Amino acid sequence: MNQADKPLNTFGQLTRFWRDTLELTQAQLAERVESAPRHISFLETGRSKPTREMVLRLSSALELGQRDVDTLLMASGLVATPTQLDLNARENSQLRRTVGMLLEKHEPYPAQIINNIGDVVMCNKAWLAMMDFAGIQQIIGPRDPAHKINLFHLYFSEDGLKQNIVNWEELACFILLKVKEQQFISADSKLEELSEWLQAYPGLPKDWAKRAKNTKNTSIYDIVYKSGPHKFHSHTLITSIEANYNESSSQLKLHSCFPINSATRVLWEGLNLDNYTDHPLVY
Repeated sequence: MNQADKPLNTFGQLTRFWRDTLELTQAQLAERVESAPRHISFLETGRSKPTREMVLRLSSALELGQRDVDTLLMASGLVATPTQLDLNARENSQLRRTVGMLLEKHEPYPAQIINNIGDVVMCNKAWLAMMDFAGIQQIIGPRDPAHKINLFHLYFSEDGLKQNIVNWEELACFILLKVKEQQFISADSKLEELSEWLQAYPGLPKDWAKRAKNTKNTSIYDIVYKSGPHKFHSHTLITSIEANYNESSSQLKLHSCFPINSATRVLWEGLNLDNYTDHPLVY
């Protein structure tokens, strides 16, 4: 095997990088994690593979923050433990203001931010106006910040948007596959519960995974919505919201809606946004 064919020892390189940064010898790091210097050497050279416990012990000994802990876990081939990014936390106040500006600037087009299980944690007035237009009073009526609105349940429920989504089967297959994949990757019990709920909704095609499997772009989904004489057709772009760049454990996603045709653009631009300023979900 020549040098180019050798697998990258990313974990070992990162471990040594942080050890050198703290000016620790292998013996000193081994003492901190209650291991042998030879084992540290094997980990750094790639001769040994670390367990999750060892990665976490090394992270603590190397005084790493959460972002770098997650990076070290990924480098070792392990999955970072999901953590929820709380936009209301004091340390995230600047991020929340910035996200709020992003939501506001997206108007008059709808946009919302959801957590890893689909709960809407922030939105703009345009999204509330669109939900009001669709007759979803469970969103517009409650003003209690503790009242949870789940975007995926809105898509799947007869009491939500399902009955008027023309391309519902396509959308449901796409959403469920993304949830299922994240469940497998993260081993999150809440995602497992969510996927079971979604699979239990009536009307889901039995071959939903096969139908969603060949989706070419997993960052965009379409919604064709028709209610009476009104119809809108939109693209929704999914992007991540992270407290730190490359923080794999961040679980917030921005869903930004864009009109596909002029009729949808005219409809959204004509919605009155004045009634939603004081809603707890608004930026």
